[in-house]
Amino acid sequence: MDKFRKQLDALMGANRNGELGDGPRTTKFTDSDVCHFYICGLCPHELFVNTKMDLGECPKLHSEHLKTEYEEAKKTKYFPYEEELETFLDNIVNECDRKIERSKKKLQESEDLKMRDDPIQLEINALMKKSE
Repeated sequence: MDKFRKQLDALMGANRNGELGDGPRTTKFTDSDVCHFYICGLCPHELFVNTKMDLGECPKLHSEHLKTEYEEAKKTKYFPYEEELETFLDNIVNECDRKIERSKKKLQESEDLKMRDDPIQLEINALMKKSE
């Protein structure tokens, strides 16, 4: 249900139902419920879908309309969203690198253990030393 709601919000805007109350509420790209990474061009939540690094579905609003508003507004005013995206992506890359290094170390340890305990490998190693 939330997935459909998010798609409708992205296509028609968050005020698509014409909520009653204080009049029409217009969402601005500076609002906290808008994904600032998405309006910069890349939401990290969409990067690693169905992988071990999956961040899950983005809880914030993705809107093409707000993205174009941001593109126009950044020509005249500075917004730190791109630097925040870069920092966030750097953190993701660092975390991926750490996981890769841990996996490599774990794999190397398991291979070393396998090589020590394998009688055929022990015989091969002994013959290699003898031939030298």
